[in-house]
Amino acid sequence: MASKAKKTRRRGQKQQPRLGMGVLLAVFSAIITVVIVMALTRASQAPASAATAPALPADTGYCRSTPAFIADPNIVDPALIGGGSIAFATDRAEKGLVLLSTVPGAAPFQLPTWDDAGFLGSIAYDGRGDIYAAPTPRLSLQDNPLAGQSTLWRVDASSGEMRPFVTIAGEASERNPYGVLGLTYDCVHNRLYAGSVLGSTPSAERGGVVAIDLDTMEQTPIFRDLDTMGVLVAQVGEGHELYAGLARSPEIVAVSLDADGNAASEPRLLIDLTEAGAAPSERARKLRLVNGTLTVDLVPFNYSLQSSASDQPQLRQAAWTYDPSTGAWVVSQPAADVSSS
Repeated sequence: MASKAKKTRRRGQKQQPRLGMGVLLAVFSAIITVVIVMALTRASQAPASAATAPALPADTGYCRSTPAFIADPNIVDPALIGGGSIAFATDRAEKGLVLLSTVPGAAPFQLPTWDDAGFLGSIAYDGRGDIYAAPTPRLSLQDNPLAGQSTLWRVDASSGEMRPFVTIAGEASERNPYGVLGLTYDCVHNRLYAGSVLGSTPSAERGGVVAIDLDTMEQTPIFRDLDTMGVLVAQVGEGHELYAGLARSPEIVAVSLDADGNAASEPRLLIDLTEAGAAPSERARKLRLVNGTLTVDLVPFNYSLQSSASDQPQLRQAAWTYDPSTGAWVVSQPAADVSSS
C-alpha cells in the first residue's frame, strides 16, 4: 500500500495544519463507553447479499453479541442487571473495564482481571460476545507502561477473564506514548480492525490500520504510515469500505475492501471534519453508523500526556447523512458539546 492518503480537496481549500506532539492533550481517554440495553443490538442492519445491497451505507457489525458471562449468576450477581440496563465503560475513575447498571444502588462491577492492562480506551465486540480492548494511557505511564501499548486484550465471552490477545507491530515511546486508538469488528470477514499511531515521531508517521483475522490470527496491514484513530467497516452498495479517522488532521478517509477484507484501493478523503465546525485540532475518535447517519466523536489530540484542570472529557459530536443520489456525506449535525455517555 502507498504510505499516504490521496486527499482530494476543493480548489481554494487550505491545508489544515498538523499539530506538534508537545501541545496540551485534552483528557483524551475518557470517552469510550459502550451501552447495552440488556443485550447488544445484534442486527440493526442484517447482512445483505449483492442482490439485496442496502441503499444506505450500513455498519457490518450486525452480529455483535452480548457476552454470555453476564447471564452467569456465578460470575455476575443477577441483582446487578435485573430490571435495569447495563453498560461496559472504560471512561471511569476505576482502572480498566467496568460494568455499570441502572439498577438503583448498584455499584460498578469489575472482575479481578479487568484492570490488568491498566487504563483502557477503545473496545469492540465480536459475534461470540468476546470483548477486545486497547490499553490507553491517561495522565502518566505508571499504570500503562510503554511496552504494553502494542498489545490488545480480550475478555472471554464465557468466563469474563481478560487476557492478552495479540501484539501489533510497533513500539510506543515517551514522545508518543500511544498505541491502538480505534477498534471495530467486521462480521462479514470475521476481522478485528485496529487503528494505531504506534511508533510515530514528530516528523514521521508509522501508524495505520491492521486487520486481524479471528479465524487464523493473521495480521494484514490495510494501510501504513498514516496515523489513525477511530475505525469502522461499512457495506456500501455491493462492496465494503473501511472508514478511518486520521490522527494528524481533522479528516476521515475511506479504503475499499476486497472479498477477503483487504485493501482494494488507496485511502481517499471521505469527510473533512471542519465542514461541520470541528476545530483544526479535533480528530475523529469514534465512528457510529446507524440508518445512513454517521455520528463522529470529536476530541483534541496531539500525542502528549498532560494533566488537565478538568476531569470532564472534552468530547464533541458531529453527524453526517448519506445522499444516495450523489454518493456524498452531508453535514446533518454541526459539531457540538455532549456529555460522556
